[in-house]
Amino acid sequence: MNENTEAIAARHAQIKQLKSDIEALQRAATVLRGKTGTTTKATPASPPTTSPEQPKTMRGPHQWSAAEKAAIGKRMKAYWAKRRKAKG
Repeated sequence: MNENTEAIAARHAQIKQLKSDIEALQRAATVLRGKTGTTTKATPASPPTTSPEQPKTMRGPHQWSAAEKAAIGKRMKAYWAKRRKAKG
């Protein structure tokens, strides 16, 4: 059990060292950007912008009318008939 405790302690020391290294790198990045301060906060990514030409997508369930269902059914039957005919 003593070996496990020593291994855990060694890992905790490594984690502490890594956190210290991360903080130093963040401070260096801040200095390189020309800002002052000891900490940097991650800025959230800006949402993607959509151009006016880009079509909007439908979200959520779509309720098909009976006419829409019939039209789709007719197109699909023709599509599958064409595929069966092409297959031979």
